[in-house]
Amino acid sequence: MGAALLISACGGSLLESDLPVPTRYVIATPPPATVASTSAASQIDLAIGRPDVAPGLDTDRIAVIRGHELDYYRGALWRGTVLDTVQSYLVTTLEDQKLFRSVAAEQARVGGEYLLDIEVRDFQAEYSAGNAIPTVRVSLTGRLIRIRDRHLIETITSGTTKQAGENRLTSVAAAFETAMQQVSLELANRTAAVVAADRG
Repeated sequence: MGAALLISACGGSLLESDLPVPTRYVIATPPPATVASTSAASQIDLAIGRPDVAPGLDTDRIAVIRGHELDYYRGALWRGTVLDTVQSYLVTTLEDQKLFRSVAAEQARVGGEYLLDIEVRDFQAEYSAGNAIPTVRVSLTGRLIRIRDRHLIETITSGTTKQAGENRLTSVAAAFETAMQQVSLELANRTAAVVAADRG
């Protein structure tokens, strides 16, 4: 996972470092479920929509907020844009948890009964005053839509913050991974519960 550069309170920072070759970071999905669900949701096909991403976050750069200033770490990139990263991550996670018959990206054009429309509200590291170690914030909102009548069944919001272990890119990436695993699992289980109730 590449270089680990300290943010220094004396001036030098990850935002100012001049790295000749960017390092791309990936976020591992949670371990897959070992047993398939038997709820009513396990009989349906779910589509994950192309996320709407908050301004400034839809990039392959890792966003940083200090106070009211938005910036990006230099020399550090996600594997793809936040839009592509989040959609792919949710498709894989929800499929691996065996809560639904199938899970696919909306653009795959696979027929399904429900669409989970995603909004990415937060996907950034944040530095508070007087604290040189960042906190990662991830917030996702899912709007569950029944496709046959385009009815909004429920809006499901999941978010969390995780402090990085230290002031290094590898620690920041690890905090993103922990946050995304928690948020995606919560979103998966709550979506399955809402689908099961609607089917019932």
